Amino acid sequence: LGYFFPVFGQGNTPVAIGCASLLLWAVHFLVLRGIKEAAFINLVTTVAKVVPLLLFVLIALFAFKLDIFTADIWGVKNPDL
Repeated sequence: LGYFFPVFGQGNTPVAIGCASLLLWAVHFLVLRGIKEAAFINLVTTVAKVVPLLLFVLIALFAFKLDIFTADIWGVKNPDL
């Protein structure tokens, strides 16, 4: 978040630590309230993690160029290096 909000810095600023602690306590209280709310939050965070990974894999599959990747893979064209 520090990239988008400079107040968070590298993640070690008092604001960043306070917000992370607040988020951690909020999830803790959701778990205390009941398993349904905690399960929903767990589902949302899992989807938020998996969707970017799948998107990256799809983009990589379409953008990957095998001929560039395998060009002179054994270093025959420039043996001095």
